[in-house]
Amino acid sequence: MVGGIGERAFTLRLVACLCVLAAGPARAFDEATADRALQFAQQQLNRTASNPRLVPTQSPKASTDGTWTLVSNTNKIGWTQGFYPGLLWFMYERTGRDAYWSTKAEAWTLALDNQKSDPDITKLTHDLGFKFMTSYGNAYRLTGSDTLRQTMMTAANSLAQRYNAAAGIIDCCDWSETPPWQVSMVTDTMMNLELLFWAARNGGDSNWSNLALNHALKTLTDMVREDGGTFHVVDYDNSGRLLGKRTYQGYSRDSTWARGQAWAIYGFTMAYRYTGDARMLQAAQRVANYYLDRVPSDFIPNWDFEPAAPRQKDSSAAAIVASALQELSTYVTDPAVAQRYWNAALSTLDTLCSPGYLAEGSPSPGILLHGVGFHPNQQNPRGAEVDKSLIYSDYFFVEALTRFKLASAGGWYSTLDFPRSLHDLGTHNTGVQVVEFDVTPLSKPIDTVIGYADTSTNVTSYASLALAVRLNPSGFFDVRRGGEYAALINLAYEANTTYHVRIRADMNARTYSVWVTPQGGGEVQLADRFAFRSDAPPTNDLGKLSLKSGHFDNEIRVTGHTVRAETAASPAPDSPAEQPEPTGEATLVDDGQSGCAAASGTTMVVAGLLLWLLGVSRRPRAPRRQR
Repeated sequence: MVGGIGERAFTLRLVACLCVLAAGPARAFDEATADRALQFAQQQLNRTASNPRLVPTQSPKASTDGTWTLVSNTNKIGWTQGFYPGLLWFMYERTGRDAYWSTKAEAWTLALDNQKSDPDITKLTHDLGFKFMTSYGNAYRLTGSDTLRQTMMTAANSLAQRYNAAAGIIDCCDWSETPPWQVSMVTDTMMNLELLFWAARNGGDSNWSNLALNHALKTLTDMVREDGGTFHVVDYDNSGRLLGKRTYQGYSRDSTWARGQAWAIYGFTMAYRYTGDARMLQAAQRVANYYLDRVPSDFIPNWDFEPAAPRQKDSSAAAIVASALQELSTYVTDPAVAQRYWNAALSTLDTLCSPGYLAEGSPSPGILLHGVGFHPNQQNPRGAEVDKSLIYSDYFFVEALTRFKLASAGGWYSTLDFPRSLHDLGTHNTGVQVVEFDVTPLSKPIDTVIGYADTSTNVTSYASLALAVRLNPSGFFDVRRGGEYAALINLAYEANTTYHVRIRADMNARTYSVWVTPQGGGEVQLADRFAFRSDAPPTNDLGKLSLKSGHFDNEIRVTGHTVRAETAASPAPDSPAEQPEPTGEATLVDDGQSGCAAASGTTMVVAGLLLWLLGVSRRPRAPRRQR
């Protein structure tokens, strides 16, 4: 999805189209396939949720024979208890907030409250992120309950207590195999860092983000090999001195365990989302390229990348990577690389949705077949959960399908940080400008700002945005007026409902008016000549649009965004029933619904040669990850 003006917009769109063609088509994965898989997932989860023998004291973990093996929700060493309630929250969202799912999801989420803290920190592991971001994180995203947020803060504080300053890592655990680990780091912890990153942004200690980034950098330095493969475990002594490296759950001490590699791809991508640190993006690409250079043509890896390892496909690693690569494809600047990641994600989903992996017709209550929990290996011959349905495979599979559905919907999505939130609107939007777009809240309550800044403004905070329409945490629209947010009328928003927004901005008078049209209703005026934000930089044009989330990426979707100069032919602003005609010069912003289909054959070849000469490129885009 590319925004721009005139030749530049056309050029950038054509470049993205050419890159898609050059990279070759993705596998035959489409919305119909995704919908079928999600419907099956809903059926399987309903089958599990309606089982009277399953109560909130335990959560599903693995299955092949028609029943789930269960793990106690008071087991603090266990790491999988958050995935089942997380899946239930996904179904609550998918079904338009059906109370059946929220009742089940809340019961299994609150059952994990005991995991948030312990007076003896040695009883808590690094897996608090797995447990709380999947369960409480999704619950908070969909309900906005401050009680849930406070629980996440407590859990984040507990995780931060496991930080070893000498080694610069989150110490994974106080148990180990033989020989004993001292201060150990495992690839899995990259996933748990999200609890610290998120909590630091949402009312917790800001230093938690620093601890998480330190751990990620240490992972990059000591765990990622030169070729992009990974060890599973790195051990230090209490002074921070490196003691050794090994692959505990892989084939051999020096091999690359497939799910560990998946954790690294997902974890570094997530770390970049929260930090914008270029080292995280480079690391994510490095480990992703290792994976894609070695994964078989069906995109489902063997449980370990060592060629001598016994053959056993691992759908859990594939599902994790299918989700991560969709997000990573939106961050890289090379369009060919971005398309490679996107195509690989879709090819992986295509295989996972095939009869060989989807559990349709099998006795398994899970969604996916052929996951590997712990394959027997040279160091640990006992093994566990080989060729099973795994609850975490199912979680990341549904997350990946959900991300694909977001991408298919098109549009622009709000993001957590300002750099990724920005869209260029051009330099000529001066005088009196009329802005129009559709906005769809994807959950409720949210805290999202749709803001505008001058072309010359370096947007680093809300104070950079002179004009701003907000969907606030109280569930209403409001508009920035001078030094505060206000509205002429309380207009509530609902999740998954589209609203049309019209803004008339007088750049000379430094005032703007805002109207919102609810779906199926009449236009409502929220602001009448409100003053620009009082502490904003000088704003002489509408040069930049920011879609800034408050809590999570993808809080809103914006489509059909246009900016145009008001002309005498335009309807008067106080005639809300009439929609402005697209007269006068306009800045058209792609809504993700058009582009490549318009160019073909000789036109594409000529365009490709011209663009090569111009040296202009632009990456294909997909929406940010939902979590």
